[in-house]
Amino acid sequence: MLKLLANAVIALFVIWTITVSASEFLGITIYFPWVTSSAEEIPINRLQAIRIAILLTFAHYGVLHIIGRNQEYLPIHFLTQYLFYLVLTGGIIVFKSDVPLTELIIWLVFAVFWLICKIASQPLNRDYFRSK
Repeated sequence: MLKLLANAVIALFVIWTITVSASEFLGITIYFPWVTSSAEEIPINRLQAIRIAILLTFAHYGVLHIIGRNQEYLPIHFLTQYLFYLVLTGGIIVFKSDVPLTELIIWLVFAVFWLICKIASQPLNRDYFRSK
């Protein structure tokens, strides 16, 4: 049931990201959840959180490469790492700066989304004890 819920949430997120990306090519800027604006109107705290989260995600995988912990990762691993850094940096920025309460709610939505993806990507414990 949890995997089904996680897959549904991920599918909705994929649809949202594809729609937002395509609309940007058409000159329409949309940011979470469905706010249409010009690129200059996107709140600076959101731009900072996204930028820092991307940089930390790349740094994470760069450090893994440098210390020799290279391995093939599933796409869900990248997604959970990015969402972790987005929640971390977004939380720091929200609590450090004076932003409206709605920004905190959006940060909590991404935190829940990260937790769902993190839990759903873990192997089930019941499979460890199955006799072979």
